[in-house]
Amino acid sequence: MLGEKTATAGAERAQTGAYFLCFSLVGILSAALGPSMVVFVEATGSPPAALASLFTADAFGSVCGSLLAGQLLNRFPPHLQAIGGLTGITALVTVIPLLSEPALLLPAWWGLGMSKTFLIVTVNTLLIWVRREQVGPYMNIADFFLGFGSLLMPIVIAQSITWTGGVRWAYWVASLSAVLMAVRLATLPSPRMVGDPKENTGTGGGRHPLVVPIAVLLFFYVGAEISFSGWIPSYTLARDIAGSPATAAYYTSVFWVAITAGRLLWLPFTRRVAPQRLLAVSVAACFLILGVIWFGPSSPAFVVVGTVGFGLAMAPVFPSSFTWLAQRGEVTGKVSAWCLCAASVGAMFFPWWIGRFLIFHG
Repeated sequence: MLGEKTATAGAERAQTGAYFLCFSLVGILSAALGPSMVVFVEATGSPPAALASLFTADAFGSVCGSLLAGQLLNRFPPHLQAIGGLTGITALVTVIPLLSEPALLLPAWWGLGMSKTFLIVTVNTLLIWVRREQVGPYMNIADFFLGFGSLLMPIVIAQSITWTGGVRWAYWVASLSAVLMAVRLATLPSPRMVGDPKENTGTGGGRHPLVVPIAVLLFFYVGAEISFSGWIPSYTLARDIAGSPATAAYYTSVFWVAITAGRLLWLPFTRRVAPQRLLAVSVAACFLILGVIWFGPSSPAFVVVGTVGFGLAMAPVFPSSFTWLAQRGEVTGKVSAWCLCAASVGAMFFPWWIGRFLIFHG
């Protein structure tokens, strides 16, 4: 009996570690397009405005990938599904830096958006199945890996451009990482959902008491996260807080560093505080800090402090949402899919809407 428990614990540790690496890969891919845009502009001979639709294609692919993953999970061995997502990532990340036609880049980025979200919906659900009611700290660590990947990729792309004049090697390193992760998952047993598997394959999927409020929360949360990181440079330039576009870009980096560090700083609280309380505190702090930034003095130091505070306040929202889901009911593939689909729609809508607001009212 003791041997069985030890073997089970070892398998859970190995599964958890593999899922963390998958989260980091999704973070890497999520941060790839922006830093690569200058290379794509040169390769295609197109103006930046003509390639802006790549962001929309990526986000729309994420919506499609989340819905597809939720429908398929539990119809196939879960690790086989994750390997399917990694296979799509490998193929597309290998090909994308070789493309020189906007008409080809558009479906490629749609496919990459679908593949990476297909993967994260799958591993996000599997992490909850493995760790269940104790998933809180693990979800924070998983999101730390996601943020770390988002911080790492722009650096790798910058080095690739510096040394080779292009992004091929940065993308191909990511492609190799996807292959290694697929091989690793193939050697591990797939976890099983505890509960009625019909919830994930039949008409009863998604009947979770919190799926609607959490989906709505993530719609606003991810929309705010992407909007803040995307528009804070323009905001600092418009208010003469930053002296140049290069300086303004650092505010986005500061924001992502704060979120990534916040995943770990909030970790002790996830063990002691109920997730719904963490969410209440975090959301209230986000509104307060945004108000302070908007109405406060237009000084670099003040906005930096506000940006750090906003990032730290946002850090526990995503992991705490899924921890609360796990504590209140079985988290099926469809539950994860609907929540992450709402998050993807928020990422599509709010940056566009806030951009229109800034154009007409800024």
